[in-house]
Amino acid sequence: MRNATATVSALLLLATSCARTSNDVSPGDTAHGRAKAPDLGEVMVQVGRRFEIAGRAAVANRFDLAAFEAAELGELFEDDVPSAELPKEGPTSHIHGMADAFLKTNVPDLKRAASMKDPAAFRSAFERCAQACNGCHQVSAKGFIQVPTVPGNAVPVLDPMIDPGKAP
Repeated sequence: MRNATATVSALLLLATSCARTSNDVSPGDTAHGRAKAPDLGEVMVQVGRRFEIAGRAAVANRFDLAAFEAAELGELFEDDVPSAELPKEGPTSHIHGMADAFLKTNVPDLKRAASMKDPAAFRSAFERCAQACNGCHQVSAKGFIQVPTVPGNAVPVLDPMIDPGKAP
């Protein structure tokens, strides 16, 4: 009897540790077994951080780091932006097209400028990237999110704004 009880207990332990029912959900999974796509805003925070580091690296003459961050930007636009959940507010129909154009034009331009280790070429490519970002933010009714056009500055721009009521 003792052996039978031990055997049944071992089988129950094995069955419960190995079995996974449809009600068991691991962190990051949905009930359908797939991770929820990140919000576009979450991805854009990563984009902003990588863009800022690329600019700061170039200003510090650390072009290998700038090239690495530019390549990481490309991966974000290739892998994460297309599958990200779009914002629920504001216009969004243009986002995928603009993101694809950014991936195909601005990212290679920034990578090329970083690999050339030419500060002037990098500043120019950086400015074009920032203008593309700011244009998309404007069309998306998110113009208040401003990307600096000069490498080395924080992303987003957080400089104080002049109060129009107090302007000279």
